[in-house]
Amino acid sequence: HWQYRLDPAVECYEKAVNLEPNNALLLVKQAGVCMDGSLQKEAMTLFETALDIDPQCADALLHRSNLYMIQGKPDQAKRDLEQCVKLHPNHVMARLRLASILAATQEADKARQQLDAAERVEPNSSEVQSYRGELHFTQGEMEQARVQFEKAMKLEPNNPTPYVNAAMAILNTPPSPGSNMQIDAKSAMELLERALSVDPQFMAAYVQLGQLKLGTATQLVEARQVIELYDRALENCRTTEDLKELCSMRILAVAQVEAATMLKMETFNLQ
Repeated sequence: HWQYRLDPAVECYEKAVNLEPNNALLLVKQAGVCMDGSLQKEAMTLFETALDIDPQCADALLHRSNLYMIQGKPDQAKRDLEQCVKLHPNHVMARLRLASILAATQEADKARQQLDAAERVEPNSSEVQSYRGELHFTQGEMEQARVQFEKAMKLEPNNPTPYVNAAMAILNTPPSPGSNMQIDAKSAMELLERALSVDPQFMAAYVQLGQLKLGTATQLVEARQVIELYDRALENCRTTEDLKELCSMRILAVAQVEAATMLKMETFNLQ
């Protein structure tokens, strides 16, 4: 499963389930493979079977909530997470996911309560700091968001997500009066590069970095480097959805570079 070889993973889990048909956790793992393969109906059936076997299975409630979110059903996702927290008060990830939904529904105070409860369980959790940053981000508090993301980086330097989140906070921070009204693109790009240095397969960093580099490129050589970046991303791509997005972005970059070349432009500025 971790190697993204989904068909062999499904076969292995099916054999395991046949040997232990009442093992709810095996069904949850099999459902996870189905989700990665975009088999949502099959995944939902497996989650329901797991919860029939063990109605208190935290993993089933947590991951079914993820599926509900993918399906655009936040109320059902919230219900599962609230049930998970009720049954397992120290389940940090359930509280963090619940906080995320509460933040999205403009229930910031309730979201903070969940984050505070999670931090009491794991005071040195990078995830807690990241979610605090995301809450600030949703409220437009970019400086506070960046501070939290930086705390998350220090707690877990090999996690690429806080680097990308911090970069997004920078890009969404209004320019200061003394900065010629320009965003700090250089700092954002450095953070995105660091994200890729710790995880060369982190597609979100490729997408954001490519868009930022192409948008700020002033020379053709810089634009061509964006195409090279997308080529590197395609070599590390694991999902069909990511592949489609990267191909579209690469095609756009190539078209812009070719247009600039045909026009014999010395600089690159087709935006």
